[in-house]
Amino acid sequence: MKQNKIIALVLVFLCIAVVSACTRSDALTGSSSWAGMVNEDDVIYISNGSFVEAVQNGQKLWSYPESANNRLSYYAAPAVNDSYVIVGTYANQLQILNKSDGTLAASAEAGNNKHKIIAAPVIEDGKVYLTSNGGTVSSYTINVSGETMAPNWQTTLTSEIWVKPVSYDGTLYVISMDKKMNLLDAATGELKQTIEIGAVMSDPFFADGKLYFTTLSKEVNEMDLSSNTVRTVFSADAEIWASPLLMGDKLIAADMNGVVYCADLASGAIQWKTDKLTAEKKGFVASPVALNEETILLVDESGSIMTYDMDGKSISQRSLGEAVTVCTTPAILSNGSAVVAPVSTDGQIKAYTTDLKEDWIYTRETGSTPTAEPTAEASAEPTAAEAK
Repeated sequence: MKQNKIIALVLVFLCIAVVSACTRSDALTGSSSWAGMVNEDDVIYISNGSFVEAVQNGQKLWSYPESANNRLSYYAAPAVNDSYVIVGTYANQLQILNKSDGTLAASAEAGNNKHKIIAAPVIEDGKVYLTSNGGTVSSYTINVSGETMAPNWQTTLTSEIWVKPVSYDGTLYVISMDKKMNLLDAATGELKQTIEIGAVMSDPFFADGKLYFTTLSKEVNEMDLSSNTVRTVFSADAEIWASPLLMGDKLIAADMNGVVYCADLASGAIQWKTDKLTAEKKGFVASPVALNEETILLVDESGSIMTYDMDGKSISQRSLGEAVTVCTTPAILSNGSAVVAPVSTDGQIKAYTTDLKEDWIYTRETGSTPTAEPTAEASAEPTAAEAK
């Protein structure tokens, strides 16, 4: 038991160390976070600081709330369906916003407001599955009738939850920070199975009956959901934060030392890997994304955007500028432009064309002058619960 506690403490300290470059103190809310972003039909839905916004072609469609509220802040990326944008707050609330205009349609308290919602919700078949860093997994039926939304069920796991669950064939796959993959019955919340894995820092993704995820144990893993067995496809030279990228029969991963790997999915053989691409003590937290079938786009912590072909050859590169930090995975629009969200106080996001020329810039209009980025000495040190 004592040994288990020591291991848990080591994990927490490691998480604090690797996230320190990607968190900042927001002058209004006092929370440490970076933006959560999702693209739906070329509309960027972004939760950042005190606002959730919808942006298209550099123009704001709507923003919620109308003005900053020091009791309301967001970190988790929104989830979107045909009618609603659903988001969790930094005070453990579930909010359902009308997709058309961003007005609040319904809300629910998800438990202790000292807990925070860090992972994006999951929407499926009229239900929302919500997790919190208190270890709670909740199921809600979407209800905008004006009645108070109460959970269908709530299950508390043995540790914090920082990454988005995956729903498949009636099962929720929920990763907790004590290195466990928890399998819950989506209808009842019953814990069906627990599988020991490494510490996972970015959202797993589902493809062709498999779940793909990386670990701080340097692993790039594939989980077969028909048998719930985990296979390590390959191991990197350093810890991996960013989610992997599946490109046909190849699996791409970028590690915390700034090295990018491409491996054959079936055999795990590394086809190529780059030299360190990033500045000293910088690496990749934002996940690699596909611009097209032949091109990979990456953004490192220091704001360098780069594209590579499937043979590992550099195509182009540019910098967002000095003193810039990027931890949010870019969103790719239908025209191939990449939307990048640096850590900022003014909600700025930028779009770049496939050849990395500036397409458009959006800056939130709050009626106040944006504050300057804090120095490293002035930045707040996050707790493990405020890190992703």
